[in-house]
Amino acid sequence: MFDKIMVPLDGTRAGGKAVKYAVELARQFGSELILFRAVMPATVPSTGMGVAGTVSMYEMAADAADIETQAGVKRARNQLNTRRRQLEEDGINARAEVIVGDPVTMIKKFATAEKVDLIVMATRGRKGLTRALLGSVADDVVRSSVAPVLLLRR
Repeated sequence: MFDKIMVPLDGTRAGGKAVKYAVELARQFGSELILFRAVMPATVPSTGMGVAGTVSMYEMAADAADIETQAGVKRARNQLNTRRRQLEEDGINARAEVIVGDPVTMIKKFATAEKVDLIVMATRGRKGLTRALLGSVADDVVRSSVAPVLLLRR
């Protein structure tokens, strides 16, 4: 029923609950488990500073942002690969995927491209003004997903 189960993670411990549920489903259905993380690219503040013929403040900031983004990708890969190895030792067919970009957009793109059968993710369960101001990745994924989504309250 579920050939591919995707578990979007955000680097917090709360994602462990989603992994736990996804592992049980993967065992039951013989599914491939995809641990997924979208790393937001570091932003570059806009500046109008710089002298013609020299490296501008913007170029330096862009280089620093690129280094920060790549460091985030490396951390995410290390974390997901550690968890993937643990799952494989327990007999789960798992892989880890890290992509740079907006989490909602990347989750939807990846799920579509990979023809994911189920997305399992944790949600903070924010309500009211906090949810309106901060939004919810889980909410956006549920509203526009190409696959069923199992949400677990953190």
